Amino acid sequence: MAFNLAEVHEAVAAAHPERPAIIWGEQRWSYAELTDRSRRFANALAARGLGAHRERAELAGHESGQDHVALYLHNGNEYIEAMLGAFKARTAPFNVNYRYVAEELRYLLDNASAKVVVYHSTFAPTLAEVLDDLPTIELLVQVDDGSDSELLPGAVRYEDLLADSSPERPDLDWSPDDLYILYTGGTTGMPKGVVWRHEDAFFACIGGGDP
Repeated sequence: MAFNLAEVHEAVAAAHPERPAIIWGEQRWSYAELTDRSRRFANALAARGLGAHRERAELAGHESGQDHVALYLHNGNEYIEAMLGAFKARTAPFNVNYRYVAEELRYLLDNASAKVVVYHSTFAPTLAEVLDDLPTIELLVQVDDGSDSELLPGAVRYEDLLADSSPERPDLDWSPDDLYILYTGGTTGMPKGVVWRHEDAFFACIGGGDP
């Protein structure tokens, strides 16, 4: 098994499909359900040509050859689904602080060269303020959260995106060199993106070991 977080999730889900993977309030999602939904998200990205375009051997240590997916979300199942789905599409997800005002959001999405933004409807008005300044964005995915914000022009609803996508395992070669990007919290300046290889994250962040 490659030390890739997509691969790790698939292995755990195959071994324990009915165990709870996410508990959110009174709601529960099993590993099988999380696998289905994350694969659908991954296949939706891959169908749009999003993924890995250059391998790490061709790049400097600070560079990324993957498309970047912004997670502009409150805590919830969609955050985990989209993060895992991004991994499974060989894109690199990154965190967005939901407290950002427009200027901070513009900086972050521009600095990250975001191709995809997954966001709760509550944040649609702030995102709308900066979209004209962000030409790299190709896909907007709006997650309903009970707010009265309308769907942004050109955006697709998260549940519609999943419903229209395949639940099959993506036919991609996941690599230990695939990336997760963590934006630091800037105290004396603006946040910086730290690139984590999946293999490094597996061992350093989640205490992984070789079975």
